[in-house]
Amino acid sequence: MHRWRHGTCDYHRARLARPPDRVKHFSLSKGLATLLVVSLGVASCAPQEDPQANSLNYLASWFSQAASGARDDALCHGLGLLKHNNFSCSQMLDYAASVDPERRQVTRFAAKDCFEKVCGVFYELGFSGFDLSGNEVEETAVLKQDEGKLRVYWYRNNMMYSGQQTEEEQKEEKDPEQIAYDALTALHPSLYAYPPCYGVRPSSNNLAGELFKSNEADVSQIEGWAKACPEVFCFALVGQKIAPLCPQNR
Repeated sequence: MHRWRHGTCDYHRARLARPPDRVKHFSLSKGLATLLVVSLGVASCAPQEDPQANSLNYLASWFSQAASGARDDALCHGLGLLKHNNFSCSQMLDYAASVDPERRQVTRFAAKDCFEKVCGVFYELGFSGFDLSGNEVEETAVLKQDEGKLRVYWYRNNMMYSGQQTEEEQKEEKDPEQIAYDALTALHPSLYAYPPCYGVRPSSNNLAGELFKSNEADVSQIEGWAKACPEVFCFALVGQKIAPLCPQNR
């Protein structure tokens, strides 16, 4: 088996090119220091793009600015704010600032060609951690790169969904489909990109994949079903399970 000699360019590149599953249980603050040391080792080699390191560096700065009180719209991508306007840039920064930076762990990293029918260069990162009161938090950040520059296109965490409800809304009896959808997106914030299927009757023709329970959702599999839909992808409720649908398939 071929081995890379310690200290060579190939050795350092091999360390940077770890498979995606190695990103789990990766501390953002400690991980950035490791990535910096390894990156210095390849500084004299031919330059190579490292989207994961670049994304983590950018988000570390974004989280730091959020914690220091920055609330400028320029810190978020304009198109993302336009397409997903239920939260402002200031609100996203507010919620990000409420997460303990020392306990934030990177759980996933994925490059994407499209996000919610908008195509380009996207990077999606997942984090698990705790807020400043010690409550568990799951975060998802989507970055969009334009002309080599990164910007936060979309940010959500599970606190945002509970915080969005007003007292009046909480008193109202919710539709079972909405309750199931809220439970799903609280567990997996990235799935908030796909809406509930209001007014759509599930059938064998429009079913995009297998029925599943909220706590058994496979996010990567669901995203695969969404990509296969030519237009809208949404969630309906069938009994106690969630049905992934492509409504245009009749």
